Amino acid sequence: MPTAEDVIAHIFTTENPETGSQPPAHIAWVVFAHGTSFFSGPTEALPVNATLPAIAEAGKAALRELGPVRAGSSAGDFRTLRLEGWYPDEPVWFVGFDHPDIATVVTMDAESLAVGLEGRRRRQRDHDELAIVCVRGFDGAIARPEGAQ
Repeated sequence: MPTAEDVIAHIFTTENPETGSQPPAHIAWVVFAHGTSFFSGPTEALPVNATLPAIAEAGKAALRELGPVRAGSSAGDFRTLRLEGWYPDEPVWFVGFDHPDIATVVTMDAESLAVGLEGRRRRQRDHDELAIVCVRGFDGAIARPEGAQ
């Protein structure tokens, strides 16, 4: 099964097999230890020349902003999307939340509800720990913090 880092890199650097759309020319991302990812195009707050540490901090800030999971609240809501076009033979899912730039990658052969609950559990762990495994800059540079898997 692909890792969350592999999935994010594949989705944001290759053509969408279902729509034929191309990924954005400039996109940065942060992947956390349990599969939650923050991704962004350049913004006023995060310009195209942003450093990898600045992108990492933006990812942490976004995860903090989304807040802890609270069942029954918008912080606990989720939506699932099976990435069948990219992974037709593997159960790879995006679990999205109430933040347009955050999703958790879940590789699990299960129904949508179980996948969503697992994604929500993983997002909570990433929120609590804020352990980054990979940061990619708008220029394609990649950094993995020391000790990251």
